[in-house]
Amino acid sequence: MDQLNESGIPSKHRDGRRTFLLGALGATAVGLAGTVGTGRASAAPAPGPAKIRSTQNNWRFCQKCFVMFFWGYPTDGVCPSGGAHSAQGFNFVLPYDVPETPTAQRNWRFCQKCFSMFFWGYPTDGVCPSGGAHSAQGYNFVLPHDVPETPTAQRNWRFCQKCFSMYFWGYPTDGVCPSGGAHSAQGYNFVLPHN
Repeated sequence: MDQLNESGIPSKHRDGRRTFLLGALGATAVGLAGTVGTGRASAAPAPGPAKIRSTQNNWRFCQKCFVMFFWGYPTDGVCPSGGAHSAQGFNFVLPYDVPETPTAQRNWRFCQKCFSMFFWGYPTDGVCPSGGAHSAQGYNFVLPHDVPETPTAQRNWRFCQKCFSMYFWGYPTDGVCPSGGAHSAQGYNFVLPHN
């Protein structure tokens, strides 16, 4: 006859129940942790609340100078080709104030003088078409680079080493740089999301 435990359950059932519960708890822990020291994929984690990603739209390509500029004000900034920027193409939706990763670079900023997107990660701030250096304002954008292009993300956006602006590097010419001549690509190949 089976021995009874303090709850009046036979020992063999208690052991079987313990094994079942420990197995179920272990499976849950593996599912939540993803991979547990084996290098093998396991069950996907249980669905949770959706991650909210901070983004800003109204970033556009200027067909005159080729820079990325903010198109959300009554005026369109200052273009090195003369006058204001001129929007064409996609409406880009750019992430800001999120963690930097190996394929997403931070320190991209809005210039309050010319409205372009420029890199704010050097001791100087590049060359602004409205005179002097760019002047950062607003969000700290974290832009994806060196990832595959998709139907909603365009590649060939580059850092100009002369003016520090983000410009489109997908045409035979490289637009107009405020420091003279055309833009000059350096560094990562950015792949920017749009709608």
